[in-house]
Amino acid sequence: MQLKTPVNSAIAWEQLRISSPSPQYQPSTWVRLFNPPTAFSFDEAWLLCQCADEQWLAWIPDYGEILLHTDEFCPLGE
Repeated sequence: MQLKTPVNSAIAWEQLRISSPSPQYQPSTWVRLFNPPTAFSFDEAWLLCQCADEQWLAWIPDYGEILLHTDEFCPLGE
């Protein structure tokens, strides 16, 4: 039995991360915010349009428009 070295393990995890599909967001979709912009704003946002590969213009009720990076939100059901 051959043990895998940490380097092989790290490479395997990186390959798994790359091959795992990331959520593909669509305009007119509600998402959950990990950190709302203020303590009084909603924790959900409506995606308006994609501005860059990982950046979206969104609207938060009672707050307004905001530019969000995809690591700042997730699909509403998660």
